[in-house]
Amino acid sequence: MEAEPTEGVALAMGGTRGQGRPMRITLIRPNMNSDRSTDAMEPLVFAILAALTPDDVDLTLIDERLEPIPYDQPADLVAITVETYNARHSYQIAKRFRQRGVPVVMGGYHPTFLPQEALQYADAVAIGDAENLWGQIVQDTRD
Repeated sequence: MEAEPTEGVALAMGGTRGQGRPMRITLIRPNMNSDRSTDAMEPLVFAILAALTPDDVDLTLIDERLEPIPYDQPADLVAITVETYNARHSYQIAKRFRQRGVPVVMGGYHPTFLPQEALQYADAVAIGDAENLWGQIVQDTRD
């Protein structure tokens, strides 16, 4: 029986950033359906990761409950927070970005408990609390 990964990033990846411009990271909180909300609270993980992101990184926060995902927006990395109830849709989102050559990292409860499943749809999985891993994920993307 293969051991499950412990807390950390399950797979490192190389970035696609061009020289002479800031790295662009898009954080996505998927919705469960196509309905939009007018009163959704911003996920706490967005605030935490934004605070931990270096100043020279261009960060975009997309909460699909409030706005559609801009699939054509340039990005060097897409990070998706995944819950079990939106895992299937999260995997569809990841597929669309990966088809464009954009690396995807997934975090949240679902990928933490099922990292091998999530790795079928992502280039990397953050296992455990993102605040302990985010700096390394950003650095891996730079490299």
